Amino acid sequence: MEKIVEGKMAKFYEEVCLLDQPFIKEQTISVSQLIASKIGKLGENISVRRFARFKVGEQNWTIGQTKPASTEETKQ
Repeated sequence: MEKIVEGKMAKFYEEVCLLDQPFIKEQTISVSQLIASKIGKLGENISVRRFARFKVGEQNWTIGQTKPASTEETKQ
């Protein structure tokens, strides 16, 4: 039962969390793996501050955006 719950939670996070989702151009790696590889290549710290989600295929496209990080969070 415990393994079933762990599997379902992993699947849920893979579908919902941005960093766990497969990268759209290369489905074999996740977004977090792509960011880690770019950090290694560039030598600079990279973080996702905001993103937009597009839902295509319905009559009305749905666009959801994250709020920009506040200046207090940026200073820390």
